Amino acid sequence: MTAEREFNASNVEEAIEKASVEFGVASDEIRYRILDKGSEGFLGIGVRDARVLVEVPDLPSDNPAEETPEDQEPPGNVVSNEAEDPPNEPSGIFGPQDELSALETGEVPEGPEITEDPISDETLEEVRSLATSFVSAMGFEGRVDVYETSDAIAVDVASDHAALLIGQKGETLDSLQHLLNCAAYQQTPLRKRITLDSEGYRQRRVEALQGMAHRTARKAVRENRETHLPPMASTERRIVHLYLESDEKVSTYSEGSGDQRRVVISPSTDQP
Repeated sequence: MTAEREFNASNVEEAIEKASVEFGVASDEIRYRILDKGSEGFLGIGVRDARVLVEVPDLPSDNPAEETPEDQEPPGNVVSNEAEDPPNEPSGIFGPQDELSALETGEVPEGPEITEDPISDETLEEVRSLATSFVSAMGFEGRVDVYETSDAIAVDVASDHAALLIGQKGETLDSLQHLLNCAAYQQTPLRKRITLDSEGYRQRRVEALQGMAHRTARKAVRENRETHLPPMASTERRIVHLYLESDEKVSTYSEGSGDQRRVVISPSTDQP
């Protein structure tokens, strides 16, 4: 039976190279079979080494008389190098524990002390690279543009699969934006939040919410009764409140809890 040894590395090529160094033969002379191609994971989660089973080559001994059965590897015995290799570090800019904590609590982890210095081109490029890796990990392809605005670092993704990237009512886009902020704030002292958009969805959504608020406010005044909008996220409720803030004919407040919280539009009490 041919003797085999298992080698582990971040990818198959590196595992073969380790075997090549171990046995002192060229990598193209290594005979092997792949047990596991490994995985780079996503955000540091699910990282897994590649595993290959390498056939031990017949190497000539410099001094056959000194070679004993104890020096030889028993046929068919598979020796794992897994314990000798340090665990792979995640390719993202924060570790698995940090990310799990962020996902479980829903909070952006505290990063280094925030400064008032202008955001550098290097930081913008780092954000672009991070956003690109997120989009690629989701199986999408597209162009990622990053630029600084007066109150945010804007990330815009142009993709043929924009509808899937955005999700229902922007839920996928919001989740990806939250993860992007969690990751970036771990590494860089940003003084602005990152906003993620695709194909101008954010602006279209703002305009749609403002239109809905305007129509609902007119209905509340016309029928002289409170009118409820559908449940919304806090960011969308804020858009409605700010839009109707200057309308003296109505007032707004929120009621409900969790994902059922909504805006209520009431006609002003001094209306006839």
